[in-house]
Amino acid sequence: MSEIPHIAGDPYGYAAFIRQAHQNNWQQYLASLRGGARRGWDLCVLTASDERQAAMYRAQLEGRREAGLLPRDMRFLVMADPPGPRIGSGGATLRVLSALSRDPLGRVLIIHSGGDSRRLPHCSAIGKLFARLPRALPDGRASTVFDEFLISLSGLAHELPDGVLVASGDVLLVFDHLQLALQRPGVTGVAAAAPAEMGTHHGIYVTDDNGHSLRAYLHKPSLKELARQKAIAPDGTVQIDTGLVWLDGATVGQLIALGEMEAVRAATLNLYGDLLLPLSASTVRDDYLADTSDGLATSAVQAARAIIWERLRGIPFNVERVSPAVFIHFGTSYEYWEMVAADPALAELVGWERQVAAMPPRDAATSSLVLVNAVIEGSVRPGTLPALVVDSHLSGPFSWQGAALVANVCAEQPLALAQDVVVHQLPMPGGFVTRIFGLYDDPKRAWDVDGTFMNRSWAEWLAAAQVEPEALWPGLSPAEWILWHARLFPLAATREESLRLALQLQQPELAPPGWREAWLAAPRQSLASGFALAEGEAILREIGELEDDVAARRFLQAVHDEGSADVIKAILGSTPAAIARRGERVAAALSQMDAILRLRGFKALAVAANRVEREDAAFRTLAEMIAATAHVPSPRSSPTGGAPATSVRVEAAARIDLGGGWTDTPPYSIERGGTVLNAALTLRGEYPIAVEAIRLAEPRLILESRDIAASLEPRLAGELMAYANPADPFALLKAALVMHGIVPATAPPDMPVAELLRAQGNGLRLTTRTSIPRGSGLGTSSIMAGAVLACLTALEGKELPTAELFDQVLCLEQMLTTGGGWQDQVGGLTGGIKLVETAPGLPQQLRVTPLRLRPETTQALAERLVVVYTGQQRLAKNLLRAVMGRWMARDPEMVWILQEIARLALAMRAALESGDLDQLGWLLAEHWALNRRMDPGCTNPFIDGLFARMAPYICGGKLAGAGGGGFAFVVARDAARAAQLAQALRQYYPGTPVGVWTSAIPATGMRIRRHS
Repeated sequence: MSEIPHIAGDPYGYAAFIRQAHQNNWQQYLASLRGGARRGWDLCVLTASDERQAAMYRAQLEGRREAGLLPRDMRFLVMADPPGPRIGSGGATLRVLSALSRDPLGRVLIIHSGGDSRRLPHCSAIGKLFARLPRALPDGRASTVFDEFLISLSGLAHELPDGVLVASGDVLLVFDHLQLALQRPGVTGVAAAAPAEMGTHHGIYVTDDNGHSLRAYLHKPSLKELARQKAIAPDGTVQIDTGLVWLDGATVGQLIALGEMEAVRAATLNLYGDLLLPLSASTVRDDYLADTSDGLATSAVQAARAIIWERLRGIPFNVERVSPAVFIHFGTSYEYWEMVAADPALAELVGWERQVAAMPPRDAATSSLVLVNAVIEGSVRPGTLPALVVDSHLSGPFSWQGAALVANVCAEQPLALAQDVVVHQLPMPGGFVTRIFGLYDDPKRAWDVDGTFMNRSWAEWLAAAQVEPEALWPGLSPAEWILWHARLFPLAATREESLRLALQLQQPELAPPGWREAWLAAPRQSLASGFALAEGEAILREIGELEDDVAARRFLQAVHDEGSADVIKAILGSTPAAIARRGERVAAALSQMDAILRLRGFKALAVAANRVEREDAAFRTLAEMIAATAHVPSPRSSPTGGAPATSVRVEAAARIDLGGGWTDTPPYSIERGGTVLNAALTLRGEYPIAVEAIRLAEPRLILESRDIAASLEPRLAGELMAYANPADPFALLKAALVMHGIVPATAPPDMPVAELLRAQGNGLRLTTRTSIPRGSGLGTSSIMAGAVLACLTALEGKELPTAELFDQVLCLEQMLTTGGGWQDQVGGLTGGIKLVETAPGLPQQLRVTPLRLRPETTQALAERLVVVYTGQQRLAKNLLRAVMGRWMARDPEMVWILQEIARLALAMRAALESGDLDQLGWLLAEHWALNRRMDPGCTNPFIDGLFARMAPYICGGKLAGAGGGGFAFVVARDAARAAQLAQALRQYYPGTPVGVWTSAIPATGMRIRRHS
């Protein structure tokens, strides 16, 4: 249960005060994780009821240490109570202090967390201290009570002297630690204001007139007793014991000495009722010796109390009250559900969320679901109150009535819960057990007094089940007939069978025929045996696997929702081990998904794990997508369009990309469609790209590059298969021959090329030439690829539709691993200025719209459009991968830039059609600014200087292609300035390649000449 003071309307700003205090605590916690912060707690000690529970705690601490969730400068120790009779919270405190006596004290935090959590059974195996809470920790996992302790107490230790703070593991306090003064000598208890009615369920401090010295300590007093003790303040509140008690160094020393005494060690002692009660001024010795509020006053207890009274009486007991504060008690299943799922004011104050590390159903209203490390896949039919689902995976339909608490349940079958039900699964030796009970059941109450099961009296439930009490409590005396010991829950080999049998316990009168007999015959476990026999390692392993599964699912969902990879990478965790585990899950799931999701997902994985092979998988997926839809020629198809030629020569224009370049590049164009404005370009009066294919009588294959005066005559097919190397001057020709089927992709690598050609009836000489420098930015490689494919097709006497040719170039560039889009080949192989657009999807269906310019605009453009060679060279492969990788990763800046340059392409078309060449220049300058943001490497000081030198003569311009070198094209202010620009460049850059190249925009982009 929680108490939030004065929240309605927040008239005094209490809520704002607490929210800020909690934010301060959170920041202190984050600082402690980084290390080097102000000194905090030196040691945190967790007490456990036995070694089995202690092992669970140590494992959970180790997991947090590996994930960087524990303060760097803080040591942790787990101490189990010794075997035998329970030693109580007082005995555990003395035992811890004795262990600490070997070293200097320092600042110590003790969290008492032992016990079997009888009134919160779903936490019994893992420990109430590690009950889940709906906050995401820095590594993405869901918080627990323990983590909230670290957060709320993170700043408290900074100003403390050496001493010990003792805390109860089932109570959290949200407060401003700067309100506490723990420097007074002796013991200091921390109190929080709470309504008097709430105080009847807790310990109450009553102070003297100075407000700090303890006058009386009341244990669960009645309202009458509170009034008699004058414990109720004028505002109707009492000082509730928060479970926080500070022991100064001197008191610690006295307690250590006390714990060495045999009579004290032999008794079960409570921290408050036995060790601290004597410190209250109003405590009477005889009443103290006989007190039974915390259990029987046995002779051993009374003997210990006599010594305690003698040794500790007189130690000052101070009370520090914090206000405002939120007191949160995790006492029962109902309290836990209420705080986590049904108290929005509390959640808002402390920053809890409705769903943390969870995957809710996409198509269902989730306002009634509070999910913590949980997956809900099926349909949801909510009850009248929220359902809290923790560490669970529900694949089937889920419905409930009233409220519900589901913990550690993994089920494929429908889960239908009755009114106000808790369902919890445990792995045990021999299988699994499903424990199901009422949210209001108290497992400690006697069956025949006020005990309940499934929120019904035992008498009513037993009658409905037609079973006698002895069947549930075999071998136990009636005094032990409580829910905790009732053997109700069948042990089964699988989770599904266990759940199927247990669900009928909700309303046994409605169970199907045969269920009662099967239930009675099954080995049945109690809540107690579940606590004793639960397989702790299996529980933690299953929780960890579910955390991995949830993280992988959330990551995939974020990819689907086009989240930025730099943001969503945090979902996979903070440690290399977690990222690797979860990344494997993501990769396995991606292999079964849509190709677009695969390439985005693999790129996001590459960002998260910094693994280049994941990015390779993304681009490999892209290549496969394009290849699957491209019109690849078949070597067995019969020639159409005429007889085969003996030789063919193809000449092609270059291209300039006015606007929209990059939007044509897959996968952007596949996902969003492309919009590019470009133009074909001749240079120095000629078509700068040429390919020639000549049939040879002998079965020889000769590849020639006139640009570098090199030739290659491969002997084996395998030499032609090695085309994925952009540095190979013959890579493009090799890939084209394989794509065209002249060298089948299935040919054995050791097959002689002569044998392949002999079967086709002739050899081949294939020659390429360009008259523009390498790395020009004018689309040379893509246009050359189109010219080569057109040449080979024409050699066979075929007519190749331009749409198929463009597709094949796209596929060829994927084979070469250079990537690329469709605008280069369209720009050079199609004449004039045109707007080229595609819709999303594959194959890309190009819509080419030539611009119809007024004659005066055409003339002015011929005079004012100036092409300038920068003398720099560039290669686009790595840049293409980097830019499209950023798009795949949904880099927000890249998403915006690509949208903007598509807009600029349309704006440029409008400027040209209206004859506004000044506007065209300004738009080119804007585009160039975006290119520089997209890739700062697309320019350098020399190029920046060149543009600065040209600025007086031009309205604007940009580098061709992706930038980094090659050609620039600019719009001169007028024809005279164009001539002056050419002269200025000759004068400023003498002896360099920098200068204006004469150019023109031809009406025809590609010319094919056949010879029979």
